[in-house]
Formats: sequence, C-alpha cells, structure tokens
Amino acid sequence: MFGTMKVSEFAKVLGVCSFASLVACGSSVPVQPPGQPPTPGSVSRDEPGGDAFDPHRAALLRQLAEPWGLRNDKDDQLHAPVVDWENWKRVRYRMVQHFTGFRYGKEHHVMALAFLMEVPPDVPQTTSSCMNRFEAWARPQLSEYEVPFGEFKSTFKRWNQQPLQVNYVDGHVDVGITRHEFSVAWAAYAAYPDACLVYAVAVPWFKQGELARKVRDRWVAEGFQHMKPLTKEMPHRKP
Repeated sequence: MFGTMKVSEFAKVLGVCSFASLVACGSSVPVQPPGQPPTPGSVSRDEPGGDAFDPHRAALLRQLAEPWGLRNDKDDQLHAPVVDWENWKRVRYRMVQHFTGFRYGKEHHVMALAFLMEVPPDVPQTTSSCMNRFEAWARPQLSEYEVPFGEFKSTFKRWNQQPLQVNYVDGHVDVGITRHEFSVAWAAYAAYPDACLVYAVAVPWFKQGELARKVRDRWVAEGFQHMKPLTKEMPHRKP
C-alpha cells in the first residue's frame, strides 16, 4: 500500500475486532499522480481505492461519499449496513467469536463485524443492557492485549422507534517498532427476545487519521440505524 509489502495487526477492541493479518500486496495497476482520484475502471471489490496513488485514502474518501447499502450473512438472516455495499466482501475473522463479518477491500480499509449475545429467557433487554452485556463479555478477552485507548464516548440514536446506544473510541497497537492506529465504533441492539445484537466497525488509519475518524463518525451519525434483522428469534449460522 505504501510501496513495500507490509504485515500489520489491529487490536481486538472490546471484542469488536480480532487481530487481522493484513498484507498489502504490490499491484501492477498503473498508479495515478498524487491527489488524483482513481480511474473508475480500476475500482473493484478487492481494491475500492483503485489505482489511486494512495489507495487507502481513496477508499476512505469513497466511504464518505457513497450511499449506504446492506450486506447479508451467508444464510440471509441479517442485513447489515455498509457504505458502497457492492465493494464489501463477507469474511470470517479469526480469534474472536462472531456471527458474520465483512471487509472493505482486500487490504481491509474498513472492517465490520456482527456479534450475538444470548440472554436469559424472559429477561427484558434494552440497548444499554445489551451494551453492558457485550462489554462485560469482551473485557476479559482484552486482558492479554496492551491496547492504549483514547477517551471512550457514547451517544444515543434511534432504531426501530427505540433508543440505540453507540460507543466509539480511537486507539493504537504497537507491533514491534511500528504503531498501528485505528478508530472504532459499535452499536448494541435489543433485536431479539432471546439475544442481543452488536454491530461494530473498525477503520485503520494508515497515516490517514483525520479521514479514518470521519468515516467512523459517519457510521455513528447515520449508519448503525439501518440495521435490518430478518428473523424474530436469534439467528444461527447454518452448516
């Protein structure tokens, strides 16, 4: 992505994202001059940044400009919001249990994961109780990682005519002598009578911190509200 092959790992933030090994592979596609957008024909699911001089920057700019759409899990039980939906790929992330996940570009310009948390029968759930349940589950999993975070923030939006709690933060992880920074956000839905749903997004900076924050903030402001569960009960991954 920056002229050489590189391997990086991103922090598992409150259980939101697993460490993902991201290899930036060299490309034979001609590169546009700095500051120029990618040629339209070069934009693809593998590289939404196309042949731009800085594909990550170009991909993040698409995330700020393109409309919202939906991507489904493999069994079509949940439609989750993403920007520029045709250029997302459904994937599985290692090292963390999740229901479904997506990546924006082969180099993971943005990552999104959906989690399900079973709840005791006949226990009413709210967005805040779901958020507390998710973070209580995730907190112990962070004990082995030393991931410094900035200020944790929280806001409330509306979803299905009820409050929706969204938390967000910036952080970084040091791998050897290299620091990898990221912005993340996650929303908690009282979506099912027997389970909570949490949907999270992580945006690695790759030297584009301002843009990464803007992309994350767009999800906070207008994205999480588009979630569409398609089942009345908690969905299950089918064999």
